[in-house]
Amino acid sequence: LESDFDYDGDVDGDDFLAWQTGFGTNDYAVRTDGDANGDGFVDGDDFLIWQAEFGSGSGSASAAVPEPTSVSL
Repeated sequence: LESDFDYDGDVDGDDFLAWQTGFGTNDYAVRTDGDANGDGFVDGDDFLIWQAEFGSGSGSASAAVPEPTSVSL
């Protein structure tokens, strides 16, 4: 995933925060700065990639949460 800026296997709000923090970096930006397309800049193009990939990755699948069992008194 191009916009998995924190390398945790999914594209989520944490990756958006990385992009937001790096936004405006104009020279030698890297992926962890929020540079999704590898052009050395963190800009709106990188945001569009993040937006398209948002919710993707290994951590994005929702898992069923079991209901707690009731305890008899």
